[in-house]
Formats: sequence, structure tokens, C-alpha cells
Amino acid sequence: MPALDITDYVDWDWLPGAADEIKVYLTRLLTEGSIVAHAVDSRSKSIASFQEKCARKGYDNPRLEVTDTVAVRLIMYSVTDKDRAVELVRERFDVAEDFNPGDLKDSERRGYDCAHLIVTGEKGTGSRDWMVAGGSLSKYFDRFGGLEIQIRTVASHAWAEFEHSRRYKGTLYEKISEHDRRTIDQLFGAAADARSALDETFTAIERVLANPTRPLASYDEEDEGEEDSVALSTATDEDAGAGTVDDDSASRAVPVDVPSLREFLARRFPDDGRGSDKGVEFACELVGACGIRTIQSLGFELGAIDGAEVRELMSTTIDVTRVRRLDDELLAVFGEDYINWTASIGSVGRREDQLRWRFDRLRDKVTLRRRTVTYQLFGADCPSDVVAVKMPAARVVRELAKIIADRRGPESVVLDGDVSVDDDLTPSTRALPVRLDDGSQIWVATNLKRSASERLMRTMVDTSEGLDLRVVRNGELFLP
Repeated sequence: MPALDITDYVDWDWLPGAADEIKVYLTRLLTEGSIVAHAVDSRSKSIASFQEKCARKGYDNPRLEVTDTVAVRLIMYSVTDKDRAVELVRERFDVAEDFNPGDLKDSERRGYDCAHLIVTGEKGTGSRDWMVAGGSLSKYFDRFGGLEIQIRTVASHAWAEFEHSRRYKGTLYEKISEHDRRTIDQLFGAAADARSALDETFTAIERVLANPTRPLASYDEEDEGEEDSVALSTATDEDAGAGTVDDDSASRAVPVDVPSLREFLARRFPDDGRGSDKGVEFACELVGACGIRTIQSLGFELGAIDGAEVRELMSTTIDVTRVRRLDDELLAVFGEDYINWTASIGSVGRREDQLRWRFDRLRDKVTLRRRTVTYQLFGADCPSDVVAVKMPAARVVRELAKIIADRRGPESVVLDGDVSVDDDLTPSTRALPVRLDDGSQIWVATNLKRSASERLMRTMVDTSEGLDLRVVRNGELFLP
């Protein structure tokens, strides 16, 4: 084996720093995916250990051939989290080797189950500059052949630690008879089967926690039943008075932009990290994807949840930014819709997967407060007996459909599955006929959740170019 020169010895001064940096890096990576590890342990080989391995293996180029000079082990609670952690590492790093040594063992030596990945640096795409510029980890990837990342479950770790101590490096094991060694091998096989069963049981427990059959506390969004009145454009004076607001009130709302959202986040999450301007721009995109245009509307939507409860469910092992807290709370409020709306936003390649992993912690576990959401219509093309009247979401859909159909014709407002000129919508929509000014009628779905109603409102307003129509939600401009 080539002898180590003085330069090699100097390198060992900073290798512990590289081990510390990869530990911080991977802890942060797991936090981004809302994965909590039992342990993240890193180490750098001592010079003596490095030399011993080189002598034993007969390496010609030790610096490149020893791929665990710095190594880190992630111990996860379940196979689900283990597999997710492996995927995050594969996405983030250039991987030179990716294998499970246990797969190479015969059945009599079964039991070892641990992903081994040798990484050689960050991938060039999607980098977030997580490595310290000029730091020890960056230097390590430049000077050494690879860094080993092991990922296993707590059950696999228990089996591996005992086997490593008693058999793999067990002096007593080598001193006993062949018969006794075979007996121990069989017992380790039985322990391996028990370990596998334990992993399966832990995974089953996690599935129940992620998908509870009975919500602890939640409410269905607005689900309107049929209304007796077919002539929709009627309202009592009492209704009109209660629903009237200043037509210009929406102009006083604060639009969502980087300065206003940064101020909002500082008030809502004062103890969390400020985050970068780029991060707040990302948050603005998330808020916009939810159809939220003003700070007041954002506050109203988040008022449905207890932020402390969400924080507890989404507990992290490291500090996170205010943008991440907002992301979690919007996920808690909008659920699966939020995943669909925001999956493609940002630079994280696996954002949709990570949102689903995070939602496993929130699904049917967050207490949602029932809120009264009312809408009003304004604009020159809005009939006088409808202007400013407070209405539920599904009724606004019908009123908009009537206004547009009266001015553009019934066919102009047809929406597949929701609005039709014939009584052919599915029974589950609980469609009602809406009488038009010329005596004809259209059929409009009424069995709509608020999110579905708002989607239809947006579609109608967007396609009614030339008509002066505005939708106000809880006193603030919602559309256009």
C-alpha cells in the first residue's frame, strides 16, 4: 500500500468537519420531506482505520477507492420512511453505487437489510447551495472517491448491531464448534424473520396513522341542498340590507405581494426563520395557486385551523422558515386540492411526493373551524335585485350562469357535468332549473363544495369577456 505523505495527514484535520456538514445536510433534506429519523449519525475514519483498510484491501489508489472515509447512517422508524429517504438521496446526489448487501447473502445468512449508497457530489440540477461554499464537505467530494450513506430501519439496525457484535466481529463465534456456529446462524435467521415481521407491523401502524378511518374533527365544506325557489333573482329587503357593502370596499384590501406577505408571515410566525426574498416569492405563488389574492383573504382561510396544532403535527428536528410554516398551514386547510394546485411550483423535483408525505401527518387530524363564507355580485351587468346580496357559493354559480346565459345565450355557459341546457346532469349533482329572461331554462349543479363552486365562478368570469361582473368574497374582491 502506498504510504501516506504529510499532505494526507493534514487532510485528516478537516474530515470531521465534512462529517458534520453531511449530517446537517441530510437532516435538512429529511426535514424538507417531513421525514423524522430516529438518528442521523456521521463519522470520519481515523488515519489508523484508513491505513488498516488500505492494507487489508490492497488498494492502489486509496483516496479514490476507499468510499467510506466519511460515512453517515440514517436510522428510520419504518420501511416507508427508509424508502422515501433513499429516493431523496438519489434525487439530490450523484450516486456511484446503490445496493443492499443483504440481497447478496444466501438464505442461511439472511437478515441484513440496509441501503448503501456511495455518492460523489450534488447533482448539477436543482441545487439550492446547501453545501457550505469552500467548506469541508465540498472539499471532500473534490478530493475523495465517494461518501457512503447507509439507510436502515430501527428494526434492521437492532438486528445488524447485534449480529455485527456477536457474529461478524465476534471473537467467541470463531472459537466455538462448527455445529454451534450453524445453530447460531439458524437463530440469526429466525431473528431476521422476526425483524422482517416487525418492519411490516410498523409499516401497517404508519398506514393507519396516515389514513385514519374516522376523522377526529373536521367539517365538510359547504354542501348546499336543493332550493325551493327556481326564480333565483329574488331577495328580501332584509337580505339585501344585510348583504350590502360599499362597492369600493374591495379596493381597500391589501394585495398579496412580497412586501405584504413578508409582513404577514412575520406576524403569524414570529419565532421562525425569516427566509429569503426568493422564498417569499415562492410563497406568493403558493398563495395565488389557492385563488387567494389579498392578505385579508389569506388570514381568513388560515383562520380555519389552529396554527399551534399544525406545528405540533409537523414537528421538525431543525428550525424551518416562515414560508415552510405557511406551506404546512395551507396544506392543512386545502388538503388534496392544495397538492394538485401547487405540485409543480418551485424547484423541488419531488414536491408532489413530499406534499403527500407531509399530508400523511395532517390528514383528518387537524381541527377545522366552521366559517361562514358569503359572496356578493357587483358590476354594470349584474341585475339590481342581485347586486350586493349575500349569497352562498353554489347560488352565486347559478346567478352567474343566468346572467351570462341571458346576455350571451344558454350555450355560452354550458360546462360539462355542471351546467347544461337539458335536464341531463347526473343525479348526484342535484341540478336545479334556472329560468332565463326569455322563458327558457338551463340546469345548474347545486351539490357543490365551496372549492368546486369557486372553480366554476372563476371559469364563468374568465369566459365572460366584455361583461362587467365582479365577485366579492367576505367583503373582499375575489374575481376577477
